[in-house]
Amino acid sequence: MSKQAVAAYGMPLAGEALQYLDGIFGAVEKAWKTWQDSIQFGTLVVNGAGVGAWSGVGSGGIMTGGPFLVEPVSFGADSPEQVQFTQGLISALQTKFTPWPASYKFSSLNYIGTSGATPINPGPVSAQNIPTQLAAVGAGQPISGLADLWIQSLPPPVWDLDNPQAKSKPLIKAIASTIETTFQSTWLATTIAQGSLITTAGAPGGVVAGIPSQPGGKLV
Repeated sequence: MSKQAVAAYGMPLAGEALQYLDGIFGAVEKAWKTWQDSIQFGTLVVNGAGVGAWSGVGSGGIMTGGPFLVEPVSFGADSPEQVQFTQGLISALQTKFTPWPASYKFSSLNYIGTSGATPINPGPVSAQNIPTQLAAVGAGQPISGLADLWIQSLPPPVWDLDNPQAKSKPLIKAIASTIETTFQSTWLATTIAQGSLITTAGAPGGVVAGIPSQPGGKLV
């Protein structure tokens, strides 16, 4: 992500500044993985049918997850302003990402399994979702406004336009936009929803209508 942020910033970075970027993005990627492992989903409304082989589609659902925690990133010998700069980003990330799972709703998660029903008799149905990328089967609240939230957390005198440190605002926007874009284009596109189960009694033909999936689906 560092190369993407430098391109967005529009000016070359080297040495300590580039190491800091690498540290930030490494910490965000690690936080994404830890957060992802904490997320579970279930209670999708599942409809389907089948005799022998069964298939269906789930929608809606409830997704929950733990807090989005980013490890502190250091400039080295940090000044108070540098500490505020880093903590501002960490706080903004937690504010934006921690509630995100609750905003996600599945639109069409496919399930496959088996049915003990016949065309004229009911029977048990057991199925699980086909592992699929999150971006392909639903949507959550877009992650945006990270830069504004970050800047708001910093003392106004530091970011006054007459102050030389105001030049850091373009860097803040470059870092924030890189995180937002990567979440949308990479995290959502590569994170897989799997392990969502249904076990129920199907009607004749294995018909299942409006059955909630079990809790315990995971992201990998």
